[in-house]
Amino acid sequence: MALSRRWANLVEEVRGVPGFESFRRPLPAAELRDAAAHGPVVAVNVSQRRADALLVSPDDVASLPLNLTAEDVYETVRAYVESVEQHQECLAALENAMIVAQTAPTARHYQAYQKATSALVEAETAMESVLTSTLEWLWETIGLPVAEACGLQAPLPESKVWPRMWWCPTGLLTLLPLHAAGFHREPGRSLMDRAVVSYTPSLRALTESRRWKRSTAPRDMLHVALHTTPGLSDLPHVRRERDLLTALFGTGCTTLEGSMADRASVLRELPRHRCAHFSCHALSNSIRPAEGGLLLSDGLLSIGAIAADHQHREFAFLSACKTALGGLLAPDESMTLSAALHYTGYRHVIATLWSIHDSVAATVVEDVYREMYENGTLRCEHAAVALHRVVRRLRDMSPDNPSHWMPFTHTGP
Repeated sequence: MALSRRWANLVEEVRGVPGFESFRRPLPAAELRDAAAHGPVVAVNVSQRRADALLVSPDDVASLPLNLTAEDVYETVRAYVESVEQHQECLAALENAMIVAQTAPTARHYQAYQKATSALVEAETAMESVLTSTLEWLWETIGLPVAEACGLQAPLPESKVWPRMWWCPTGLLTLLPLHAAGFHREPGRSLMDRAVVSYTPSLRALTESRRWKRSTAPRDMLHVALHTTPGLSDLPHVRRERDLLTALFGTGCTTLEGSMADRASVLRELPRHRCAHFSCHALSNSIRPAEGGLLLSDGLLSIGAIAADHQHREFAFLSACKTALGGLLAPDESMTLSAALHYTGYRHVIATLWSIHDSVAATVVEDVYREMYENGTLRCEHAAVALHRVVRRLRDMSPDNPSHWMPFTHTGP
């Protein structure tokens, strides 16, 4: 009883701090509906009894029954995660075999390299097949019913202002690429042909991000660049991104590169810049999100460390990151690295779901920034639309290879 009273007193004390009046209280429905002021927010919930999409609009919250079960979701997630992880393991094995063959060019090491190459090709083929079937299943079970219920019609001309929508998934669905649901070889049969799609970790997060004051940081862009990380594959195209950002921002860009990109330097510079671009590897921790973070020259800079100096910033781009797919044992605790960065104060976050070839990442980076850059200014509010246009162009060039364009996501308003 004494502990209970102490707890209640502490909660009341927290609620007395400006900005924390709603601490541990559910927001009123009317305030939650404000999250849908610029487009529907769809929270998808799957239980052992039923599955529903909660369609949040400014005037209503409607329940849309879905024709899927918890078992269907589990099996889809299992196949999806296993195929991606198998590909990532084969990719790492090939990188290691290449290093060994270059260091000691013997016949045995060359044969091991050839074997690793063949294994990666097989893993890539299998992954593309699983990704395609996953996106088609998502479209039929969730994407199409939601699109029709929200009035999102098949494709609009590029010259039109496209509608927006936000996914707010729960449980195992946090691991699936809802943003890319569709039959991408058939025009108009995909979500990205009907709306600009983003994610939000919660309706509260989306509402509050729109209320954030514009960053007053004196400099525009911090670029954290590591083309070499001990124990991990090199990222040679990091230099392309460095040259691009330097050309765009000039003296407004601070670059921390190589050994200069250490934890102390990054923590010192983050508050001085309204935007940050991370060309490095990263790790996510689906069980303890605060322990995920960026792999810098002297080790891991955790999300918890970044959040310790919480302040509102405009934009973060996580390029060529190595994120861990996980969360099967504790799906309701799953939080992506992009969502964690969003919570720390970045209004807009562009990230990748898993490791991708850094040449693809560099191309996406170049095109996204050119879409966002307008009259000498980076228009951070254009992040979602810019990514949408770039990814659709990539998709149109290779609809049979979703791994080239599917991993890129936007979190924020």
